[in-house]
Amino acid sequence: MEKKRQRYQQNNYTTYGNTARKLQVVPDYQNPEELEPIRRPAEKKRRKPKANMGIDLFSALFLTMAIAVTLYTCIQYLQVQSQVAEQKKEIAEMEHSLVKLQNQNKDALAKIDTSVDLKYIYEVATKELGMVYPDKNQVITYESNLSDYVRQYENIPEEADSTLLDKILN
Repeated sequence: MEKKRQRYQQNNYTTYGNTARKLQVVPDYQNPEELEPIRRPAEKKRRKPKANMGIDLFSALFLTMAIAVTLYTCIQYLQVQSQVAEQKKEIAEMEHSLVKLQNQNKDALAKIDTSVDLKYIYEVATKELGMVYPDKNQVITYESNLSDYVRQYENIPEEADSTLLDKILN
């Protein structure tokens, strides 16, 4: 490094490597014209620090209220989250019991369907109870706009089996 930085002094210049800088020349104190007044940077007025650099009452109350609201919101959020988790558990339990009841209903319906013997019912109704199928003139048909069910609001009128001649004779 010493080889790279060779110092040469010529005409009040110092050379380091390939750059030349002016030497610090001490001013001639005997010649007052050459002396320049020493300029000091303007001093800023320093403020005396206050004894208590804390926050004022309004800021403290505002900060306290903000913390209280944040804490309340967090607690409410956790409660709602807990309620949602409990409701999910209840829904899962209810769905399980619904599936169980549906399976029980299917089993009961299958048991009822297999236990009903339509031939036995027909024999009892015709032989023991004397029931017969209705004749064509005993069946009254009518058309309904509703296909699902029929609601009867009044009695169905009976057809008179008698003819006009029967009415005259009576």
